[in-house]
Amino acid sequence: MQSRNLKTVLVILILSMFVHATPTNGQTDRPVAVWPTEGWALSAPEDQGMDSSVLEEVYTHVRNSGASIRSLLVVRYGYLVSEEYFIPMLYDVNDTHILYSVTKSVVSSLIGIAIDHGFIDNTNQLLLDFFPDRTIANLSAWKEAITLEDVLQMRSGFEWNEDNYYEYNDFFAMRDSEDWAQYVLDRPMAHEPSSSFYYNSGNSHLLATIINVTTGMTPLAFADQYLFGPLGITTRLWLTDPQGVNFGGSSLALRPRDMAKFGLLFLNNGTWDSQQVVSSDWVYSSCHGPSTPYSGISYGYQWWLDDTHEWYSARGYNGQFIYVIPEYDIVVVFSSDNDDGPNEYDWLVSDGILGAVTNIYPSENQPDIPYLLIGVVSTGVIVVAALVIRSRR
Repeated sequence: MQSRNLKTVLVILILSMFVHATPTNGQTDRPVAVWPTEGWALSAPEDQGMDSSVLEEVYTHVRNSGASIRSLLVVRYGYLVSEEYFIPMLYDVNDTHILYSVTKSVVSSLIGIAIDHGFIDNTNQLLLDFFPDRTIANLSAWKEAITLEDVLQMRSGFEWNEDNYYEYNDFFAMRDSEDWAQYVLDRPMAHEPSSSFYYNSGNSHLLATIINVTTGMTPLAFADQYLFGPLGITTRLWLTDPQGVNFGGSSLALRPRDMAKFGLLFLNNGTWDSQQVVSSDWVYSSCHGPSTPYSGISYGYQWWLDDTHEWYSARGYNGQFIYVIPEYDIVVVFSSDNDDGPNEYDWLVSDGILGAVTNIYPSENQPDIPYLLIGVVSTGVIVVAALVIRSRR
């Protein structure tokens, strides 16, 4: 009887080794076969579990729609399976595109990296503690209670108007000021910190300024060393404020393939070719957050979270998008000059690109070395277990 029970336990343990575990943060745990640090590995969609004819329907729709979409890239399992530049006379694979508010998601990752490396303690630090040498207007108990996390989640409570990009508002007033960070810090308070979401690019520039004051480096220099460098991103431009601090709310320019690298980093829990570029805890916090006034939408650490489709995305004005879709191990990138709004892009992803998925794992002609190793180890366990059981008879 004891031998039979031991056999049962061993069988359960061995079978459990073959189960594909899902990380607690919902990200992929499937290793990337070829990291695109030096360049993307290309693959036919079918080899990565996608139907090329369905993907072609998406690209045909974009070509015929008249929308000013410049590029559309689809990455699955770390392979670039589909890519097109729709205005080849103006844009190609080597051209950078202004990311607008996608910049915010990049800056947020720099905050996470700064915490990982000990430049910043944690997200509970008070905002004003980062600026001890500044004289700040409109001080109040609410303003003194703002934390770094409040700023990351757009819940700082500052009075701010950024609703209409076509009218003069706080966004433009900040850009016209002599000190952009000071302009934001001096704003009166409209809400108690953490109580209310309000989109505020000034918050994001405070994050960039915090990178500068805590590391002694500009956000671009810090990114070159700790983020862009490991990912092999060398072509980049980034506007600065009058103090020489790169604008945290907008104006970073990258190539679409490098946008996809950033998405792939987050899809893989912050790891890149065996290096933990940003902690998995930061990735989790980035893609989980409180709900917003917009139905079905939450906001993490400068990332938009779609509660319906269970993806998250970096989003910029005029159609700049990086979609990270852990359930399907997919990254989608758009660069555009198109003000149709996010619904058009969400539809292209949900009804088009995800509609091309034919299976969860790639075809058998793409060997998965880690899982093969598990099989070998499991076989060894079986042999050892059998010997142990025989010896106890």
